Amino acid sequence: MDSRWQEQNAREKRAGSTLLALTAGPGPDLLAHWLSPEGTIRLYRVAAENRRVPSLTPVLPEVGYDEREISDEWSIMPIGHPDLRPLIPGLRGGPTACELPIRTVEGDGVTVMTVGPSHAGIIESGRFVFSLMGENILHLDLHLFQKYRGLERRLEGRPLDAVGPIISRVCGSDSVSHQVNWVGLWEQAAGYEPPEPVLWGRMLLLEAERVLSHLNDVAQIPAGTGFQVAHQKGLALKERWQEGIERIIGRRWLFDTIRRGGVLAGQTGAWRQLLDEMKPLWHRWRHLVESHHGFHDRMTGVGRLTEADAQALGAAGVVARASGIRWDARLYQPLYRTLGLRPTTQTRGDVFARFRVRLDEIEEAWRIMEAIVAEAPASLTVTGFDGPDIDVDGTWVAFSESPHGLNAHVAMLEQGRIRRYHIRSGSYRNWPAMAFAVRGNLVGDFPLINKSFELCYSCHDR
Repeated sequence: MDSRWQEQNAREKRAGSTLLALTAGPGPDLLAHWLSPEGTIRLYRVAAENRRVPSLTPVLPEVGYDEREISDEWSIMPIGHPDLRPLIPGLRGGPTACELPIRTVEGDGVTVMTVGPSHAGIIESGRFVFSLMGENILHLDLHLFQKYRGLERRLEGRPLDAVGPIISRVCGSDSVSHQVNWVGLWEQAAGYEPPEPVLWGRMLLLEAERVLSHLNDVAQIPAGTGFQVAHQKGLALKERWQEGIERIIGRRWLFDTIRRGGVLAGQTGAWRQLLDEMKPLWHRWRHLVESHHGFHDRMTGVGRLTEADAQALGAAGVVARASGIRWDARLYQPLYRTLGLRPTTQTRGDVFARFRVRLDEIEEAWRIMEAIVAEAPASLTVTGFDGPDIDVDGTWVAFSESPHGLNAHVAMLEQGRIRRYHIRSGSYRNWPAMAFAVRGNLVGDFPLINKSFELCYSCHDR
């Protein structure tokens, strides 16, 4: 086995690079795409000799999940991995969801409590196995992939041009981000540079989606503290924003809004009107939550994730920025830099920090949207085109900043058809960080901590 594999990837991490994706496929190689601080994408590969590779997890804990999934999906064994239990239930006749082996803390006085996979409320399925000492959480063992769709495998053999509707529906909360990545892959492979109005429209929709997701999340956090007035008024704000999106583009969700060479983003005047409607309502709600000291006290110090732990676990998006990591994929996109993007950071890494980052990111998203509608043409709906299918071989990677953080797609093509398509979402990165952050907290704090991460099951499970 190639002994350089660990050192190459560990060196990138030490140099401040960001792992975009660790990708296995039908071929003999494992690929690691890294984004350097300067914006260069570097690729490392290792051959899986006899379906075995040196595990990266001992030197890069953030890939622990990736390597378990690769072992399940592709039967490539990462030698030296500290926890190679099956991750995906029922795969190739393996253990079902309830049969997956669990990892708990053992000892006198330790209680094991299992929650899920079915939960109260309209949420997806996840099984959480807690090891408790009294009310204190010693360990949380996550069992996700409860509704694994095998989506990446379903894409194999299809033309890259034709998979937009599927990619659009990887999940609802990060749909635009997934679509932008898919179109980015197609445009790289085709050698096509979209015109500036199309890029403005895509940015506008990315920020509209960020606001929609964050409005939901900042409304859910008060629910975890019993602050129901803020919860209900926050959900009303989210609904108002979603109704506005429907008025502008004709749909409540942002599926199928990104096209090859085009975008469905409506009229800039309509966005300006919606922003003017939302701001007074938003400022009253923000004053409500910022003036309630008991609400602040309930969040402070709960579910803390330090900067060092966030770095080691590869945390992304709000979770990383709330722990002091000033990283945002939008900083690598020229038009965002033109608009002077200002990423928000906090340093405490607790529920309160994640709440505050989202508050500020909503206002920053609205500032960006206002700048776009001031610069862009009156209409940001560009039909795009139905050009000839691409007919190329190669591997491409695209990334964007979803509401949940860095979202990267990797496509391996043969004559324009998908040989392998890999999705590594922000939620995928952050679930292990959430499990780590609950340690040392009370079991009654778990719903609040979970809401402060508010991660997506759908694009994690794929």
